[in-house]
Amino acid sequence: MNLLTKNDHIIEIILSLFRWVFLLIAGSYYYFYLDGSSFGFLILFLFGLVYMAVSEFALHKTEINSSLYLFMTKVSVVFDYVAFLWLVSLTGGEGSPFFPIGYLLILHVAVYWKFSGGIIASILLGAGYTGILLLNGYPFQGEQLIAYLFDCMFLLFMGVLGGIIVSRERKMRSKNTKLEDIARKDFLTDLYNHRAFQEDLHICSKNDQPLLLVLADIDYFKSVNDRFGHLVGDDVLKQIGMVVKKELQDDVRAYRYGGEEFAFILNATNREEAKECLLRIQFVIRKLRFTADAEQFSVTMSYGTALFPQESSIDQSLRIADERLYEAKRLGRNRICWYDQQVEEGHAR
Repeated sequence: MNLLTKNDHIIEIILSLFRWVFLLIAGSYYYFYLDGSSFGFLILFLFGLVYMAVSEFALHKTEINSSLYLFMTKVSVVFDYVAFLWLVSLTGGEGSPFFPIGYLLILHVAVYWKFSGGIIASILLGAGYTGILLLNGYPFQGEQLIAYLFDCMFLLFMGVLGGIIVSRERKMRSKNTKLEDIARKDFLTDLYNHRAFQEDLHICSKNDQPLLLVLADIDYFKSVNDRFGHLVGDDVLKQIGMVVKKELQDDVRAYRYGGEEFAFILNATNREEAKECLLRIQFVIRKLRFTADAEQFSVTMSYGTALFPQESSIDQSLRIADERLYEAKRLGRNRICWYDQQVEEGHAR
């Protein structure tokens, strides 16, 4: 199963509400029409209450894609299938008022397993429904046979239709995600661009997560363009982008801020780990060797840092990082001007 999105989470919440409605309807049916005489129905109803309580906890109290959340979404499909067949069996089989729930179950499966899931779900529901009718001695003749075939046909129809709709929606969502990603990426370096940096800063400002903001600039990059040409300069930027992406951890994002400038957002929950990550990025960039006109050369970068939210607002922290970047350049370049005012010169590790 692919990782779930916020839209999938909303669908799960809606389906959970439907389950509560059907559970209340089933309870009313048990009380008013079965007069509390069906012990099997009572067991199913009580089990449904316990299951729904656990399901609600998983939906609203755990993170999307957490182990409990994913487990409950998988188990819910099995529970819905068993509960559906049990309800239909206890309420007469053919002509059961709960038969339409099967359509909702098919759509639920199609959300996660798309077209194939919808087809398989409709076949399994049809097979289970057929087994119930056989056990109840259903006469597969005349009008009864036609009614049975229509029921199975509609189950299959819902599987096909639901699978097609979900598959098309997923393809469209995937295409939109790719377009959004393209709009947020720098074509040359394949890092995130300035727009993405500003958007992510805005999100970070709402979360108040401890961050190490870094602004960096390639030292004497103009001389590289003047001496070797802009194509070589572009290759330098491209290779820096490649090596930075390779070295990034999951909680670090890198951006091409503009021209020869870069930016980094690092998780600073552990400041020492964040510092070590930036030092590693500095080191691998310094190790890069470029070749132009049969001559090898390397580049260095200067870095300015700031802590958010310890030092100030997100905008103020960015301004402080920019000031420290210029301070690192003023002191001789190839340096990191840290948030604690210490300046560390680049060196081999």
